[in-house]
Amino acid sequence: MRKTFPKCFLSRAGAPSWFALLQKKKATSGPGWFDMPRTDLTPELKRDLQLIKMRSVLDPHRQYKKDNGKMQAPEFSQVGTIVEGATEYYSGRLDNKQRKRTLVEEVLAGEHETKRFKRQYGELQQKTTSGKKSFYKALKAQRQGGFKKSSAG
Repeated sequence: MRKTFPKCFLSRAGAPSWFALLQKKKATSGPGWFDMPRTDLTPELKRDLQLIKMRSVLDPHRQYKKDNGKMQAPEFSQVGTIVEGATEYYSGRLDNKQRKRTLVEEVLAGEHETKRFKRQYGELQQKTTSGKKSFYKALKAQRQGGFKKSSAG
């Protein structure tokens, strides 16, 4: 049985060109990896990959291997949705309110509930501004209060 190729892949002689065959072969990861398609890098996927790269910030109690170098998207990848089965325990599932479209939206919703980053930012600001202008203003306000003379006597 002969394989047929689209006309754009055929050379002048009618045989498939080596370049076209190479492009077709590189379009998927191959049968060893279930013919996974080439990564289509959308802005949403790019943000999700950046979040995965910076995952050590999200949970301070987990340790990850240090990743040196610039973030590169995987050559072949797919994005899917996890669907829980009916047999899974109810408390282990996500409610429909908690389900988000992307990983970034899920993390931001979790941050909205815990307010951990906001608290950390406040602590950091308080630490960096101590001893500067705010300290001096507080000291002046304390001095202006001063000691009040009692009118008894």
